[in-house]
Amino acid sequence: MSLNSVVIPLLALISTLSSASCGLLNLFNTSSDYNLASAIDTAFAKSRNDIGLLLTGDVSTPIEEDVTFWCGNRLSPELNQTLLDDPDVHEKINFTKPIMLITHGWLDDHKKNWIQNTAQDAMENMDINVCVVGWGNLARYVYYQSARKHTLLVSKYMTEFINFLNKEGMALEDVSLAGHSLGAQICGQVGYNLKGKLGAIYGIDPAGPLFTFPLDNGLENRLDSSDAKYVQMIITSRGTLGVRKGEGHENFYPNGGDAPQPNCVLPLTSDAEMADQIVCSHLHATSLFRFSLDPKMIFKGRKCFNWMSYFLKSCSLNPANVIGVHSQKIGGDFYLRTSDDSPYV
Repeated sequence: MSLNSVVIPLLALISTLSSASCGLLNLFNTSSDYNLASAIDTAFAKSRNDIGLLLTGDVSTPIEEDVTFWCGNRLSPELNQTLLDDPDVHEKINFTKPIMLITHGWLDDHKKNWIQNTAQDAMENMDINVCVVGWGNLARYVYYQSARKHTLLVSKYMTEFINFLNKEGMALEDVSLAGHSLGAQICGQVGYNLKGKLGAIYGIDPAGPLFTFPLDNGLENRLDSSDAKYVQMIITSRGTLGVRKGEGHENFYPNGGDAPQPNCVLPLTSDAEMADQIVCSHLHATSLFRFSLDPKMIFKGRKCFNWMSYFLKSCSLNPANVIGVHSQKIGGDFYLRTSDDSPYV
């Protein structure tokens, strides 16, 4: 896929939605694959004032400090740090139950509400072990550096941790991964490392820039259907912060998969608000995945060729399916509408 196929839809979206100043637009040019990543650094810096300065340079801290695992289950819902080769691992993880590892993305960390709430909801609704993967220090580096280099560091250590669990008695098919943004691509790298033997991977709006279009970006670096027995993608910022096209066994496109999602439409008066719409849409997938853990919270999609066909009701007789872990796993691309207000059903 060319860079133009990613950037041009973004520019069309922005020009349609806003008469705002063109400062951010000027960053999105097609002279280099890495210009989009640099533009993302600038856009996030404009739209978020809680992240401080983005880091650059080499990492000097040990990997066991930069990547941590926090595990619990329904009987012990408080998430406790669990180490690689932890002597108390059988007290922290119930090896008679499956396990899900949840991984955040760029500029995020394991303490954020969405990931903590997702972990608790997964334990409650699914009766499984959950391990939240924290790599917040590495995630605060500029995107063009962290997007490739740091995800490989995290995925390598995650792979070692899962191999440790496997050695202690957890079958690989009982391991599922869920990751948002860069976290989704990390999950894909782990799945590749483990030769596709994991039970499932849920890619929550997988990061697109530097993972979709570089010529040297092989399957070992990004999430695709070969990384687990079942791979699902939920795409809500298609072609901007997210991937342009899903590569899972099942791909869900709420509201066509494009930014802005209905709950993210804001009056646009500046580049910062424009960036807010895209960021909000990128994060929207985390809410849909979390709410879908409750089997009573149904986000039903219809198998279809594209959003226009769905919009025109050309696929109304096609099979339906639901987002998340309760999918019927029938395969294909699914389109659906969500509402403007939480919980978006």
